[in-house]
Amino acid sequence: MSNQLQIDELIEQYRALTKKECVHIKTHEKIPKHVWESKFGGLPYLPHGAKCPTTKDGKQLHFVAQYLLDELPPNNIGLPSTGMLQFWVLMDDIYGIDNDNHILNDKHRVIYYETVDKSITREDVEKKYANPEDEYLNPVFNELSITFEIGENVMSFGDRDFDKVIQQMGVDLEQLSKEAHDKFWLTANMEGHFIGGHPTHVQQDIRDPRLPEVISPSQMDYLKYDILLLQIDSELNEARTKDLILWGDCGNAHFYITEDDLAQLDFSKVMYEWNCY
Repeated sequence: MSNQLQIDELIEQYRALTKKECVHIKTHEKIPKHVWESKFGGLPYLPHGAKCPTTKDGKQLHFVAQYLLDELPPNNIGLPSTGMLQFWVLMDDIYGIDNDNHILNDKHRVIYYETVDKSITREDVEKKYANPEDEYLNPVFNELSITFEIGENVMSFGDRDFDKVIQQMGVDLEQLSKEAHDKFWLTANMEGHFIGGHPTHVQQDIRDPRLPEVISPSQMDYLKYDILLLQIDSELNEARTKDLILWGDCGNAHFYITEDDLAQLDFSKVMYEWNCY
């Protein structure tokens, strides 16, 4: 059997064992006409009477993304079918991450709107929303329209369960040729923006209980955070001449929820983390 055939069969086996439904998100360098449309960056939707979320000491969080749930293709992720999910983080020098407690919804927030008031205008929101003082603190540099497509992805190298799958397959990755290893790595590290499916980890999966205390100082139990509400990746424009989105040194961000909390539409304990190369 040729090496090429071996690696192709290995990849197909891996795909069969780990593939998972997800919604792929595609960005477009076009500012949405309405403030309530699905998008990354820019101005958030804020209904009449609503204020921007803040930290416990009063610092305003900043808008990262929102998507209309009725625009998503039919899926089995467990999300509500109508309304909007909206994602906010504190734009400090570490994008609001709390490495002692990734569940504490103080420097990040996910807001669920059961209904969307389409009479809200940009002018309405501009009166209430303050952009980051330093525009470069926001990883999403410009307002981007987004669209959705149903699909699937596979488990990444950094996933907490990756070693289990490899052991199940009976494969020693160190025995692969460099060419085969590189091809497998590309398969198991699908870049992009997702809802549902497997997150892509460029470093460690903080949900892995085996992480040493130096990496996970609080040693909190994140095991039940299995549903990916959103992965936002770093992204270049189509001509690959400028950054559209940049998390640190080309990383990505994840927002997770537990199955029980999602069933209760409780978004008060969403787990947030980002990392980079």
